Amino acid sequence: MKLQEDPSIVFPAFFAQPAVALGAEGTVYELDGDTLRALTLATQDLLPPQDTSLPCGSRPESQQYRVIRQGDLFFIRIDEDPKACGRTHPALDSGASYAIHRDGRILRRVMDGAADVTSPADSGVNSTPGEPGAVSPGSMPDGPSPFLPPSWQDAGPPPVPVPAP
Repeated sequence: MKLQEDPSIVFPAFFAQPAVALGAEGTVYELDGDTLRALTLATQDLLPPQDTSLPCGSRPESQQYRVIRQGDLFFIRIDEDPKACGRTHPALDSGASYAIHRDGRILRRVMDGAADVTSPADSGVNSTPGEPGAVSPGSMPDGPSPFLPPSWQDAGPPPVPVPAP
């Protein structure tokens, strides 16, 4: 599948609201063919071809998938689920975000750990590389991955108030 990079596409906030989880026993779910195709394309693009010798974290069944449909676009977020492999932490840079058109074209792909240099100039996102160790305003995702342990999401203890002299 050829990627048709469209830098004007802005990804929605995948973790801004709780997702409806599929998989509850005894519940019937319906998934249309366009959604299945979009999920399949993103999975095949991110993960290596199926092979029984693949490490657990590189298998489709070891991922968590979030899908948001907006008109003819499917926004898909794929993250490694460390619990599926008996771990507590995901591998670094193991996820990706996709924008896929209903007709099966991948319009945008952003891999975790890769610089997103395709942001349009007027999007409010600073895509100019900064100093090592510094974070550019607007370059942070919309929230921490739910797979990161709470201790990794902690910015340290609250500041201690200093008494006035």
